[in-house]
Amino acid sequence: MRAMANPRKSRDHVSTNDAVSSVGDDKNTRDDPIDPRAFGLTKVAYAVGETLDLLSIGRTALYAAVKRGDLKRVKFGKKMLFNAADLASFLTKLGRLSEADAHRVGHARDASESIERS
Repeated sequence: MRAMANPRKSRDHVSTNDAVSSVGDDKNTRDDPIDPRAFGLTKVAYAVGETLDLLSIGRTALYAAVKRGDLKRVKFGKKMLFNAADLASFLTKLGRLSEADAHRVGHARDASESIERS
């Protein structure tokens, strides 16, 4: 007699496919494709430990970025993965934010210098 497949495993398989198939539906990916290779990312997806090393941040900061929606994760079974394209987008956003902050600080410094000269 043939054993029946474990129903839980088949559900996990279906949910994993749903998670992977929804990744390409992100409007940011379609609007602004960023080549992950520009950041030296050679794999398609990275595990948590690899992501921590790539971004040089701590686990708490990584999970906070996920919770805020700044960085997307994909679950594959029990494993959490980060797509290289999402990491590249995240790094690009960080670069834009830091440039905007530097620009704001530069304007504040210019304004304070002109006030001191007066």
